[in-house]
Amino acid sequence: MYTLLIHHNGGGGVSQFLKTRKHTFTIECMPLARGYWLLFQAKKERYLTMKAIVQRLRRLPIQHIEVHHVWGFRINEIQALLEELSVPYDVFLHDYYGVCPAVFFLNDHNRYCEMEKDPLVCQRCLENQHKSKRLLTFGPPPHTVEAWRASFNLLFQRASLIIAPSESTKQAYLTYFPVLSIAVQPHPLPSIKKSVHKQSIRRNQTLHVAVIGSIYQHKGEAVLLELLNRMEQATAPLPLSIYSYGSLAPALSEKRMIHERGTYEIDNLADLLLEDAIDLICIPSIVPETFSYTTHEAMLLGYPVLAFNLGAQAEAIKTNRAGWLVESTTGEALYKKLKELCEAKQKELESELT
Repeated sequence: MYTLLIHHNGGGGVSQFLKTRKHTFTIECMPLARGYWLLFQAKKERYLTMKAIVQRLRRLPIQHIEVHHVWGFRINEIQALLEELSVPYDVFLHDYYGVCPAVFFLNDHNRYCEMEKDPLVCQRCLENQHKSKRLLTFGPPPHTVEAWRASFNLLFQRASLIIAPSESTKQAYLTYFPVLSIAVQPHPLPSIKKSVHKQSIRRNQTLHVAVIGSIYQHKGEAVLLELLNRMEQATAPLPLSIYSYGSLAPALSEKRMIHERGTYEIDNLADLLLEDAIDLICIPSIVPETFSYTTHEAMLLGYPVLAFNLGAQAEAIKTNRAGWLVESTTGEALYKKLKELCEAKQKELESELT
């Protein structure tokens, strides 16, 4: 008996989580630019229509379906597939696509929209971002944000189980869909040996801050640029060095103040952080994460975490008392907090010397 996994095949946290779901008896259904893939028994089968996919799947013994992401699909086609196969399905909330067609709650000024509820405001935001085409390709008319959310609401209500990876994600979805029943199941994490080496950190006069993961718009590109510009303008330079482990937006790569270490594997990240005598890890996302693998990886490695007071990243830091939260999602606010931490480190060093 097979389990069908529906997802966007787009990388990121969804792909990382799916590594824990795939096994010999899973079938994957993914969109292509033209058509769809079915992947099972180590083979790919390409189909041009969802009707052909359904015909193929009806000949297979499928006992359960997991809907991980519907990016690239038309929602009415997914609903038809679920009805035709008529087996129980679960929905996993990997991001906020179900309420925000732009996915990340970034408004047309590239700022966190505070989870706007008014569909008319959201509609104008999409139009200003030139992203309203997603409404057209997602399903039949009316092509509105209100219809978008109604389609997802129907998908959710017919599910056997809706699973969120954090309590904050559950509560966020309930503000849009208050009658849903949502279970919280954190994602499994790898076993990582802690890597903090206190002696090497104490000997270092400069506060060493690591930024891990890919940093683009919603992950904090603008606030890091603002932070670096503030550091450049300061009359007295901060005893602060910033190291990047992962890919950076081009505007950040141009800044010589960031020491780029390139991409990393979780198995060698501990050694990289030790080599650079990292004091703390900064997660600069300006939107609420649904789980934030990087936050959890940082804590597993034994490092304190600095982040904005948003979403699952803040929830994890608060629950584990594992760092600091900044209220305002600006580079200036981040600069002030890092300045405080630099001063605290200097006082600690002075006290050790005396």
